[in-house]
Amino acid sequence: MRIAIITQEDPFYLPPALNTLCQTQKDNIVALIVTPSFNEKITSTAKRLYHFYGAFDFSRLLAYYAWAKALNHLNYWRPLTRPYSASEIAHRYDIDLYQPSKINAANFVDTLKHKIRPDLLVSVAASQILKKSVLEVPPLGCINLHSAPLPRYQGMMPNFWTMVNNEPEATVTIHYMVEKLDAGDIILQKSVPINPSDSLHDLMVRSKIIGAKALLEAIDKIEAGTVDAKPQDSTQATYFSFPTRKDAHRLRFQGRRLL
Repeated sequence: MRIAIITQEDPFYLPPALNTLCQTQKDNIVALIVTPSFNEKITSTAKRLYHFYGAFDFSRLLAYYAWAKALNHLNYWRPLTRPYSASEIAHRYDIDLYQPSKINAANFVDTLKHKIRPDLLVSVAASQILKKSVLEVPPLGCINLHSAPLPRYQGMMPNFWTMVNNEPEATVTIHYMVEKLDAGDIILQKSVPINPSDSLHDLMVRSKIIGAKALLEAIDKIEAGTVDAKPQDSTQATYFSFPTRKDAHRLRFQGRRLL
Protein backbone atom coordinates (compact mmCIF):
# COMPACT_ATOMS: atom_id res chain seq x y z
CA MET A 1 0.00 0.00 0.00
CA ARG A 2 1.31 3.43 -1.00
CA ILE A 3 0.77 5.98 1.79
CA ALA A 4 1.32 9.74 1.62
CA ILE A 5 1.26 11.85 4.79
CA ILE A 6 0.08 15.46 4.79
CA THR A 7 1.32 17.57 7.68
CA GLN A 8 2.96 20.89 8.61
CA GLU A 9 6.21 21.93 10.25
CA ASP A 10 5.97 22.03 14.03
CA PRO A 11 8.91 21.26 16.35
CA PHE A 12 6.75 20.87 19.45
CA TYR A 13 4.16 18.13 18.97
CA LEU A 14 4.11 16.54 15.51
CA PRO A 15 7.62 15.08 14.96
CA PRO A 16 7.30 12.21 17.51
CA ALA A 17 4.01 11.11 15.95
CA LEU A 18 5.35 11.44 12.42
CA ASN A 19 8.50 9.56 13.39
CA THR A 20 6.42 6.67 14.80
CA LEU A 21 4.39 6.50 11.59
CA CYS A 22 7.38 6.66 9.26
CA GLN A 23 9.44 4.20 11.28
CA THR A 24 6.61 1.65 11.47
CA GLN A 25 5.32 2.10 7.92
CA LYS A 26 8.63 2.97 6.24
CA ASP A 27 8.08 0.39 3.48
CA ASN A 28 4.69 1.90 2.59
CA ILE A 29 5.13 5.66 3.00
CA VAL A 30 6.07 7.18 -0.35
CA ALA A 31 5.75 10.90 0.41
CA LEU A 32 5.68 13.51 3.16
CA ILE A 33 3.67 16.53 2.03
CA VAL A 34 4.34 19.58 4.19
CA THR A 35 1.98 22.55 3.89
CA PRO A 36 2.59 26.02 5.41
CA SER A 37 1.80 26.23 9.14
CA PHE A 38 -1.42 28.16 9.88
CA ASN A 39 -1.44 29.08 6.17
CA GLU A 40 -0.21 32.58 7.12
CA LYS A 41 3.01 34.60 7.43
CA ILE A 42 5.33 33.63 10.29
CA THR A 43 4.89 37.11 11.79
CA SER A 44 1.12 36.59 11.95
CA THR A 45 1.63 33.19 13.58
CA ALA A 46 3.99 34.74 16.15
CA LYS A 47 1.46 37.45 16.99
CA ARG A 48 -1.29 34.86 17.39
CA LEU A 49 0.82 32.72 19.72
CA TYR A 50 2.05 35.74 21.72
CA HIS A 51 -1.52 36.88 22.24
CA PHE A 52 -2.51 33.41 23.46
CA TYR A 53 0.50 32.47 25.62
CA GLY A 54 1.47 35.87 27.01
CA ALA A 55 5.00 37.26 27.30
CA PHE A 56 6.51 34.74 29.73
CA ASP A 57 5.27 31.52 28.13
CA PHE A 58 5.87 32.92 24.65
CA SER A 59 9.54 33.56 25.54
CA ARG A 60 9.82 29.96 26.77
CA LEU A 61 8.24 28.79 23.52
CA LEU A 62 10.77 30.79 21.51
CA ALA A 63 13.66 29.29 23.50
CA TYR A 64 12.39 25.78 22.83
CA TYR A 65 11.88 26.65 19.16
CA ALA A 66 15.49 27.84 18.86
CA TRP A 67 16.78 24.71 20.61
CA ALA A 68 14.71 22.48 18.32
CA LYS A 69 15.98 24.31 15.23
CA ALA A 70 19.59 23.82 16.33
CA LEU A 71 19.09 20.10 16.96
CA ASN A 72 17.25 19.76 13.67
CA HIS A 73 20.25 21.21 11.85
CA LEU A 74 22.64 18.84 13.61
CA ASN A 75 20.37 15.84 12.91
CA TYR A 76 20.61 16.47 9.18
CA TRP A 77 24.30 15.68 9.33
CA ARG A 78 24.06 12.83 11.81
CA PRO A 79 20.98 11.67 13.78
CA LEU A 80 21.78 12.50 17.39
CA THR A 81 18.31 12.96 18.88
CA ARG A 82 14.72 12.35 17.95
CA PRO A 83 13.62 14.33 14.86
CA TYR A 84 12.36 17.88 15.32
CA SER A 85 10.84 18.50 11.89
CA ALA A 86 8.89 16.75 9.17
CA SER A 87 11.59 17.54 6.62
CA GLU A 88 14.26 15.92 8.79
CA ILE A 89 12.07 12.83 9.16
CA ALA A 90 11.78 12.62 5.37
CA HIS A 91 15.57 12.88 5.13
CA ARG A 92 16.12 10.31 7.88
CA TYR A 93 13.88 7.66 6.26
CA ASP A 94 14.65 8.58 2.63
CA ILE A 95 11.05 9.59 1.93
CA ASP A 96 10.23 12.00 -0.90
CA LEU A 97 9.42 15.47 0.50
CA TYR A 98 6.92 17.84 -1.14
CA GLN A 99 6.26 21.38 0.08
CA PRO A 100 3.39 22.86 -1.95
CA SER A 101 2.16 26.31 -0.94
CA LYS A 102 -1.37 25.26 -1.93
CA ILE A 103 -2.21 21.59 -1.77
CA ASN A 104 -5.36 21.99 -3.88
CA ALA A 105 -3.56 23.77 -6.73
CA ALA A 106 -4.01 22.04 -10.08
CA ASN A 107 -0.28 21.48 -10.61
CA PHE A 108 0.13 19.73 -7.26
CA VAL A 109 -3.02 17.64 -7.76
CA ASP A 110 -1.42 16.50 -11.01
CA THR A 111 1.76 15.58 -9.08
CA LEU A 112 -0.35 13.69 -6.56
CA LYS A 113 -2.14 11.73 -9.28
CA HIS A 114 0.74 10.88 -11.57
CA LYS A 115 3.91 10.94 -9.45
CA ILE A 116 3.04 10.20 -5.81
CA ARG A 117 0.06 7.94 -6.67
CA PRO A 118 -1.05 7.24 -3.07
CA ASP A 119 -3.49 4.48 -2.21
CA LEU A 120 -4.15 6.28 1.09
CA LEU A 121 -3.66 9.87 2.26
CA VAL A 122 -3.04 10.40 5.99
CA SER A 123 -3.49 13.86 7.50
CA VAL A 124 -1.61 14.73 10.69
CA ALA A 125 -2.44 18.38 11.38
CA ALA A 126 -2.67 19.37 7.72
CA SER A 127 -2.98 23.15 7.66
CA GLN A 128 -5.23 23.37 4.58
CA ILE A 129 -8.68 21.92 3.97
CA LEU A 130 -8.51 19.28 1.24
CA LYS A 131 -10.89 19.82 -1.65
CA LYS A 132 -12.65 17.22 -3.75
CA SER A 133 -9.87 17.16 -6.36
CA VAL A 134 -7.42 15.91 -3.70
CA LEU A 135 -9.83 13.73 -1.72
CA GLU A 136 -10.72 11.74 -4.84
CA VAL A 137 -7.12 10.79 -5.70
CA PRO A 138 -6.37 7.87 -3.32
CA PRO A 139 -8.57 4.80 -3.95
CA LEU A 140 -8.57 3.92 -0.23
CA GLY A 141 -9.54 7.43 0.80
CA CYS A 142 -8.10 10.10 3.08
CA ILE A 143 -7.98 9.80 6.87
CA ASN A 144 -7.27 12.38 9.55
CA LEU A 145 -6.12 12.40 13.16
CA HIS A 146 -8.18 14.80 15.30
CA SER A 147 -7.50 15.17 19.03
CA ALA A 148 -11.13 15.27 20.16
CA PRO A 149 -14.20 13.06 20.61
CA LEU A 150 -15.85 13.92 17.29
CA PRO A 151 -18.42 15.14 16.49
CA ARG A 152 -17.73 17.29 19.57
CA TYR A 153 -14.82 19.75 19.50
CA GLN A 154 -14.45 20.13 15.77
CA GLY A 155 -12.06 22.89 14.72
CA MET A 156 -8.84 24.25 16.23
CA MET A 157 -6.91 23.41 19.41
CA PRO A 158 -9.31 20.69 20.62
CA ASN A 159 -6.98 19.68 23.47
CA PHE A 160 -7.26 23.18 24.91
CA TRP A 161 -11.06 23.25 24.75
CA THR A 162 -11.29 19.75 26.20
CA MET A 163 -9.14 20.83 29.15
CA VAL A 164 -10.70 24.23 29.79
CA ASN A 165 -14.17 22.67 29.77
CA ASN A 166 -13.08 20.21 32.49
CA GLU A 167 -13.73 17.05 30.49
CA PRO A 168 -12.80 13.90 32.48
CA GLU A 169 -10.59 12.68 29.64
CA ALA A 170 -9.49 13.63 26.15
CA THR A 171 -9.97 11.55 23.00
CA VAL A 172 -8.31 11.05 19.64
CA THR A 173 -10.43 10.27 16.60
CA ILE A 174 -9.36 8.75 13.29
CA HIS A 175 -11.92 9.59 10.61
CA TYR A 176 -12.34 9.67 6.87
CA MET A 177 -11.99 13.13 5.37
CA VAL A 178 -14.70 14.93 3.44
CA GLU A 179 -14.85 18.49 2.13
CA LYS A 180 -16.47 19.69 5.35
CA LEU A 181 -13.95 20.08 8.19
CA ASP A 182 -13.79 17.21 10.75
CA ALA A 183 -17.10 15.76 9.54
CA GLY A 184 -16.24 12.40 7.92
CA ASP A 185 -17.16 8.90 9.13
CA ILE A 186 -15.33 7.73 12.25
CA ILE A 187 -12.97 4.75 11.94
CA LEU A 188 -11.95 4.52 15.60
CA GLN A 189 -11.50 6.55 18.78
CA LYS A 190 -9.08 6.19 21.69
CA SER A 191 -9.28 7.80 25.11
CA VAL A 192 -6.43 9.97 26.39
CA PRO A 193 -6.10 10.42 30.17
CA ILE A 194 -5.91 13.92 31.64
CA ASN A 195 -3.81 13.86 34.80
CA PRO A 196 -4.31 16.39 37.64
CA SER A 197 -0.84 17.86 37.11
CA ASP A 198 -1.05 18.05 33.30
CA SER A 199 -0.33 21.27 31.45
CA LEU A 200 -1.85 21.86 28.03
CA HIS A 201 1.57 20.97 26.59
CA ASP A 202 1.55 17.62 28.44
CA LEU A 203 -1.89 16.74 27.09
CA MET A 204 -1.00 17.72 23.53
CA VAL A 205 2.14 15.57 23.61
CA ARG A 206 0.25 12.57 25.00
CA SER A 207 -2.58 12.99 22.49
CA LYS A 208 -0.19 12.91 19.55
CA ILE A 209 1.58 9.79 20.89
CA ILE A 210 -1.71 7.93 21.33
CA GLY A 211 -2.95 9.39 18.05
CA ALA A 212 -0.01 7.92 16.14
CA LYS A 213 -0.79 4.47 17.53
CA ALA A 214 -4.45 4.93 16.60
CA LEU A 215 -3.45 5.88 13.04
CA LEU A 216 -1.37 2.72 12.72
CA GLU A 217 -4.33 0.65 13.90
CA ALA A 218 -6.60 2.40 11.39
CA ILE A 219 -4.12 1.80 8.56
CA ASP A 220 -4.03 -1.91 9.42
CA LYS A 221 -7.83 -2.04 9.35
CA ILE A 222 -7.99 -0.27 6.00
CA GLU A 223 -5.37 -2.59 4.49
CA ALA A 224 -7.22 -5.64 5.83
CA GLY A 225 -10.60 -4.33 4.66
CA THR A 226 -12.09 -4.58 8.16
CA VAL A 227 -13.07 -0.94 8.75
CA ASP A 228 -16.57 -0.45 10.13
CA ALA A 229 -16.82 3.34 9.90
CA LYS A 230 -19.63 5.15 11.71
CA PRO A 231 -21.20 8.38 10.47
CA GLN A 232 -21.04 11.35 12.81
CA ASP A 233 -24.21 12.64 14.44
CA SER A 234 -24.25 16.22 13.20
CA THR A 235 -26.77 17.22 15.88
CA GLN A 236 -24.04 16.62 18.51
CA ALA A 237 -21.37 18.61 16.67
CA THR A 238 -19.63 21.55 18.35
CA TYR A 239 -17.02 23.80 16.76
CA PHE A 240 -14.24 25.86 18.34
CA SER A 241 -11.78 28.35 16.85
CA PHE A 242 -8.29 29.27 18.05
CA PRO A 243 -8.48 30.33 21.73
CA THR A 244 -7.86 33.90 22.88
CA ARG A 245 -5.81 35.23 25.80
CA LYS A 246 -9.05 35.48 27.77
CA ASP A 247 -9.55 31.75 27.21
CA ALA A 248 -5.95 31.11 28.35
CA HIS A 249 -6.69 33.04 31.56
CA ARG A 250 -9.68 30.75 32.16
CA LEU A 251 -7.39 27.72 32.03
CA ARG A 252 -4.83 29.29 34.35
CA PHE A 253 -7.61 30.27 36.78
CA GLN A 254 -8.43 26.55 37.03
CA GLY A 255 -4.86 25.90 38.21
CA ARG A 256 -3.62 24.59 34.86
CA ARG A 257 -0.50 25.62 32.97
CA LEU A 258 -0.12 26.16 29.25
CA LEU A 259 3.50 24.92 29.19
